[in-house]
Amino acid sequence: MRLCDIRRRRRLGSAASMTDARELQRRVLRLVLEAHPLALDFDTLASRLSVELADLGEALAMTTAVRDLVLAGLLRSDGLRVLPTRAALTFAHLKLSR
Repeated sequence: MRLCDIRRRRRLGSAASMTDARELQRRVLRLVLEAHPLALDFDTLASRLSVELADLGEALAMTTAVRDLVLAGLLRSDGLRVLPTRAALTFAHLKLSR
């Protein structure tokens, strides 16, 4: 799902925007896990998500997704780079090894 679609659906109501936010979080987490052990900087993350950082709405959606994942304990960020936490890596390993 592209970010322009997410913005369009946000206008439809909070249930749609909550679903879109979670989808973006899933995409961010998946990309960060795939890049591990390398840290992704925000420019690289935006590029892989097809986010136009010049578009304030898209940049805000991406940074909000990263912030929410940091608060949930799944990502670490120093403000420049993003890495998965040990908890996220362990969960991904357990899920993939089924």
